Amino acid sequence: MNRRLPNQITFARIILSGVFFFLLGLYEPDAASGRWLLNAAFVVYIIAGLTDVLDGWIARKYDLSTAFGRIADPVTDKVLVVGTFAMLAGANFAMHPPGLLGVGFEWDLPAWLTGKMFSAVQAWMVIVVLAREFLVTAIRGYSESRGLVFRATAYGKVKMLLQSVAICTVLYQLANVPDAPWAVITKIATVWIAVIATAVTGLAYIGRTMRLLSANGQG
Repeated sequence: MNRRLPNQITFARIILSGVFFFLLGLYEPDAASGRWLLNAAFVVYIIAGLTDVLDGWIARKYDLSTAFGRIADPVTDKVLVVGTFAMLAGANFAMHPPGLLGVGFEWDLPAWLTGKMFSAVQAWMVIVVLAREFLVTAIRGYSESRGLVFRATAYGKVKMLLQSVAICTVLYQLANVPDAPWAVITKIATVWIAVIATAVTGLAYIGRTMRLLSANGQG
């Protein structure tokens, strides 16, 4: 087994992330290429997600974990998710008055629900996702500096899964069923669920840290 294989897979995911962001940046809701770009981005994101699972499995099964992998793997994941949410809140995903892609039904929904965004991702949601990742990274660094091992939890994995489901749902819906009310509602629901899960797991992380520090007489 090539000992560098997990790191090579991680590096491939970094490249895939760049391709993914490039495709999203080219998207325009009223352009003929819009559907192709979103479907391509959808496939790239799925492949990137599979490489995340694969490199972790290989590293654990064959004991090929490295310092680079322990740092680069989670950082790549955070950049991909946070970057995607930021781009989905960009101007090229903003709604315009009725007459464009799927806007008839969505335009009439409450502004607080969609933010008048085709993606249903609002600027404040990006702040929540970004703040959570900064907070968790800071907490983990502080805890480990005090000699406390702070391992990833199942909550974090569920959060990542929900975020990925939301991202894939947005891409698929906009590309393939933009006018279907059921698809629009599904898209909005998955985005809100992902953001709420992000906030809740962040608060859970804070509580876990306080208990851990208190138990070790460092609170």
